[in-house]
Amino acid sequence: MRKVALSLMLAASMAATTLGSTAVFASDATTTESESYTYRYALADFPTNWSLHDNQTQTDSELMQYLEAGFYSFDFNEDRDGYQMVPLVATGDPEDVTAEYKDQYGLDGDESLAWKITIRDDLKWDDGTPIVASDFVKSAELLLNPKAQHHRADMLYSGNLVLKNAKNFLYAGQHAYAETFISSEMGEDEYVDPSAFEKNENGVYVVDGHDLAVSLNDCATWGSDGLSDYYALDDYKSAFMKDDVDLYETVLAANANDDGYVPVTDEVVEALEHIVANLHGYATVEDYAAEGGDYAYKEWEEMIYQGTEYPEMSIDEVGIFAPSDTELVLVLEKPLKGFYLKYSLTDSWLVKEDLYKSCESESNGVYNNTYGTSAETTASFGPYKLTSYQADKEYVLDKNEYYFGNVDGQYQTTSIVVSCVKEPSTRLEMFLSGELDSYGLTKDDIETYGSSDYAYYTVGESTFFMAMNPGVEGLEAAQKAAGDNINKTILSLKSFREALCYALDRDAFNAAVNPLSSAAFGLYSNSIISDPEEGIAYRDTEEAKNVLANFWGLSDDIGEGLMYETVDEAVDSITGYNLEMAQERFNEAYDEAIAAGLMDEDDVVEIKIGLPNSESTFYNKGNEFLVNCYTEAVKGTSLEGKLTFSVDDTLGNGFSDALRSQQVDLLFGVGWTGAALDPYSLMEAYTSSEYQYDPSWDTKSADIDITLADGVTYTATAWDWTQAMLGEVITIKAEDGTTKEFSAGSADDNSEDRFEVLVGLENAVLGNYDLIPMFDDCTAALKSMKIQFATDEYYYSIGRGGVQYMTYDYSDAEWDAFVSEQGGKLNYN
Repeated sequence: MRKVALSLMLAASMAATTLGSTAVFASDATTTESESYTYRYALADFPTNWSLHDNQTQTDSELMQYLEAGFYSFDFNEDRDGYQMVPLVATGDPEDVTAEYKDQYGLDGDESLAWKITIRDDLKWDDGTPIVASDFVKSAELLLNPKAQHHRADMLYSGNLVLKNAKNFLYAGQHAYAETFISSEMGEDEYVDPSAFEKNENGVYVVDGHDLAVSLNDCATWGSDGLSDYYALDDYKSAFMKDDVDLYETVLAANANDDGYVPVTDEVVEALEHIVANLHGYATVEDYAAEGGDYAYKEWEEMIYQGTEYPEMSIDEVGIFAPSDTELVLVLEKPLKGFYLKYSLTDSWLVKEDLYKSCESESNGVYNNTYGTSAETTASFGPYKLTSYQADKEYVLDKNEYYFGNVDGQYQTTSIVVSCVKEPSTRLEMFLSGELDSYGLTKDDIETYGSSDYAYYTVGESTFFMAMNPGVEGLEAAQKAAGDNINKTILSLKSFREALCYALDRDAFNAAVNPLSSAAFGLYSNSIISDPEEGIAYRDTEEAKNVLANFWGLSDDIGEGLMYETVDEAVDSITGYNLEMAQERFNEAYDEAIAAGLMDEDDVVEIKIGLPNSESTFYNKGNEFLVNCYTEAVKGTSLEGKLTFSVDDTLGNGFSDALRSQQVDLLFGVGWTGAALDPYSLMEAYTSSEYQYDPSWDTKSADIDITLADGVTYTATAWDWTQAMLGEVITIKAEDGTTKEFSAGSADDNSEDRFEVLVGLENAVLGNYDLIPMFDDCTAALKSMKIQFATDEYYYSIGRGGVQYMTYDYSDAEWDAFVSEQGGKLNYN
């Protein structure tokens, strides 16, 4: 559950078909020896690797959840109206032992850097083999095997939990490009004038002994997509051409090593300068520099990795060891404590050593491991064990008799059967025939089954937006390229973007395009938890409600004798649609654009909408809806007949970069997933230049005023406030001009201040109107008449109780008889 990494995605209509939970306390279910209770569901895509060391997709983790157990897990609270964190493999809370190991590991601090976890003494694999603390140490060594470069190795050296020397061990004895040259903070002092770089004997750029290289597979701090991704797109390929020479093929790919790294030389720098300038819409780097200054000659540095020679290292130097069979000590690089320490330990890295090693192989120096790719190569220490697996057909899990959580009243399910069924119509047919116990509704099913007594809806943590890049310089360049009397610079006006926000009927959009979703009105959905210790949803707090009231212009209408008595009444009234206000803003924007010389009276505004592809119903219908919506909205305003739309439906996975480079003017259905229990880290998606859709908002210079718990209003940049929430020490300035150092990370004891910073930043991000909320992620599904959930309410991390708490109204034999009595066809209308 430590998956708080940010991942960019476009929304698509989806439906949940599974139930998951790893909670641990008794329910009222009972099972006799002779009865069997099988839970059956279907997936459109099947897992291919569910090893804790190498799984990559959500589909892989779908199977993996039944086979593992973390040190800590989520459970219902006593009243079953929320969650709590409970020990699972651990027997209690971690014990701070920093003082015992401070000198041994050279720890820079007196607390929260070394933790002892006492584990259960009844842990076993599904074949009865005992599990002891040293097995976790050995599994960590296998995970960090330098030869293997396992996909999940970063769980021990990245994010909140960083084991001492874990990364150094991973790269031991190697030359590796493991660090970006420019950090995510992109401080001005990090950039180097190209003429000031040293070079080694091969002409490769070197900084402080580190050689530099650019990766073809990703662009480091500059962006997640690689140069190879850009080159593969027809719309970008011309950016790699200079004087009829293909710079990608002749300069980059020709000099790349087997891992896609290209040593930085004068020739490579010249190529990168040209490519970056072209991607920004400039013919040459000199043209880019004429507007962007010296940064034009330095921006390529954001694409660079620096190489390091890592010395040989023993696992004994890594911050993990086992003093006894039931004690495990973790030594950390940076402080971590409380909820986020335990949250980081809800995932496991444990593997069965003998089976794991039997799955290892090496061919021509390339390591391979088939552990967790078949029933025969899988071992379980979770509630179920994998007994059969047929690729893209079916897998079966049976109850693990050696699982320590097998107490009375839990896990009534004796078997889980998962089928691979790609077509929703086939899945529905199987569900109605009693062959499946859950079915994820699609758009086409809502009219028939949306109000069924067996339908249940789940709001996810993700919010999806309409995104714009209002940078005036880029808009001017795009406007010039579009031709005479085509205007784009009106998008730089906040009043115009406000008009687009108010003119969008979100309920109508969802009904036409994405009926499973609900309208979104803020940066964070109702499922985002700001106080994970208490399970308090961010949107339920008074402060977060006031953010919505402020953003939607209701703050002055709240109070005794006013339109709304309370902020709750005001928030409940929000629909996100106000055509009258939208038209006022359209008129304001037009007048402002004419007065500022941004637009002539005979100009026509063109907004280019970007789509990943032309095949998706969601994107095509969404585009059609937005064009019709805004064409109608400007009728009767100064922009009537002056607002037009075009579309680029060839963006693929490069949609975000297309907006950043202002190849397109607007994206819709874009957002971020993950970090439901850590909105503080998630804020980085909206304020970091590495992730922002709108790079024209310079968060490193945008000052934000925030009133902290002491009642004093302080000023710092949006980026500095974000860094403070991540535990960095920043300088903040009070109204009287005095300054002080400030930090509000998870290890600092000022959670109230941390929350106030979060609220202030949401206000600031929304106030730009460059990221306009559209809809929250939501799924709908039908549950079988055969099963009962622990609760009808959905709670983050435990859902409705999952398989652990699921009970059955019919055994397998009784269910077959019931379905037969109904003529083989069940009625869920």
